[in-house]
Amino acid sequence: MGPVTFPKREDLGIGHHLARSVIGQQLSTKAAHAIWSRVEAAALRAGIRIPEYFDLKCEERLRECGVSRNKTKALRSLHNAHREGLLDSDTLRQLDHATRSQKLVRIWGIGQWTCDMASIFYCQCPDVWPERDVSVQKTFSRLIGQRNPGNTALHFAPYRSYLALTMWRFLDPRPQN
Repeated sequence: MGPVTFPKREDLGIGHHLARSVIGQQLSTKAAHAIWSRVEAAALRAGIRIPEYFDLKCEERLRECGVSRNKTKALRSLHNAHREGLLDSDTLRQLDHATRSQKLVRIWGIGQWTCDMASIFYCQCPDVWPERDVSVQKTFSRLIGQRNPGNTALHFAPYRSYLALTMWRFLDPRPQN
């Protein structure tokens, strides 16, 4: 399997990352990827970057891509937050996970799971334990034989993000590029 590292991603801004996370909420990886690919293609065809693409005129286009009404509303909220200057990547990256989460959950449709994903995958914070990620929780619970793995995960601080990455790798053991 090799060492667990944070995936390398092109930095398109935290608004772009949050939008992708919103699309992926409560969907299989395959379904989320398919919908996100259609959303990215639509934005590219329009010549508008994400999250600027999610203006009031986008609802029908997003629905055609397979985005639900609530997720469309969340994406429009991201658009508004971006326009208001609330999604400055440099500023948000400098905050600790708890403070960043407090700011982001004020945006409609952004919950703690999305904040955790942003802190782990976008900000690459080493110590985030995604309590609301069902896959991570179930996988770790099975490995340690406990129903509530959060207390055991505390023993991995300050590297709980790596523990979460390892749990995801157990679920998807494909080689990471």
